Amino acid sequence: MGLPKGFRKNIKIVRPKEGVARREELIEDFTKKGTFLPRGVSYEDMDKSFIEFADKDLELSVDGEKIPVIFLTLQRWSEFSKTWQHSDKYKNIKMPFITIVRQPNPQVGNNQAGLFNIPGRNNYTYYKVPTFEGGRKGVDVYKVPQPTSVDINYEIRIFSNKMRDLNKFNTKVLKAFNSIQFYIRIKGHPMPLILNSVGDESNIDDFENRRFYVQPFEIVLQGFIIDEDDFEVIPAINRALVMSEIMGTPVSPRFTLSTNTTKGTFSYNVVFKQRSEDSFNYKAEYSSKYTDIINISGTNNIVIKVNSVEVFNGIDFKNSFVVSAGDNISISIDRNTYTLSKFTLIGNII
Repeated sequence: MGLPKGFRKNIKIVRPKEGVARREELIEDFTKKGTFLPRGVSYEDMDKSFIEFADKDLELSVDGEKIPVIFLTLQRWSEFSKTWQHSDKYKNIKMPFITIVRQPNPQVGNNQAGLFNIPGRNNYTYYKVPTFEGGRKGVDVYKVPQPTSVDINYEIRIFSNKMRDLNKFNTKVLKAFNSIQFYIRIKGHPMPLILNSVGDESNIDDFENRRFYVQPFEIVLQGFIIDEDDFEVIPAINRALVMSEIMGTPVSPRFTLSTNTTKGTFSYNVVFKQRSEDSFNYKAEYSSKYTDIINISGTNNIVIKVNSVEVFNGIDFKNSFVVSAGDNISISIDRNTYTLSKFTLIGNII
């Protein structure tokens, strides 16, 4: 049972992607065959894709037999007409058939909306691929140059001795270009075809010769060339371990002297700040006798040396000691990390 007239098949219920999502979809399509770089495109690739367009998208059959399509150059036409395999028993060329001729003068292209390339042939970041090597995460940057736009003129001709064959092919061509542009995919890259003109080269005036119809279609491929030799893959570190060594200025403990000449007494107030050093040296200003240590705070142990000889080690002061003016006195402490420590040394001037 046939479907009713106007019945639509293959209805797309998913809305096509647009904008950035569409561009990402195109990139995924470029790379789906195992490479993160776009595939190169040459003149040969564009010729091959155009032949496939004429052979498949414009396919025409007559009496159940597909019309042959042959790609020719201007120089080979006379040679090919003599060796054409589709001939009748009288060795005449059998019609209909379709030919494709590419003009050998590609022009500066309009694929980039008529804009010219950036000078210098710089490479630009195309894709970033994460890597993992030796326990280190990184990324490879894939760079490609801007493609070179090119316009290529093709001429498709149909040769036929029947007008209805000509009409069928003409209809197929006009339907294909109903939206002005027809896109073909060359190694995954969409490129537009534009129908420039439809002509007539029919040989129907000379009644003594064989009469036949010839209709040429001039089509422009707005393509671009991509040379894979210009691609670059540059390794770039994504995560690196950076160590810095900071040399700070040492912080000395605060050391102040108070004297009472009337009573002949003195006191040294010592303060070790949180980040100060744990030891310091000074010279005795007077010949004196150290008798006690008071106001101890934040200190686990105190060591005092006179001229490198240890005279006190601990916290409880039990035995006094005598120093002479000019003696070198060294004081060091033991405390918890970053703890404020302080104490006071007292004695008598001799």
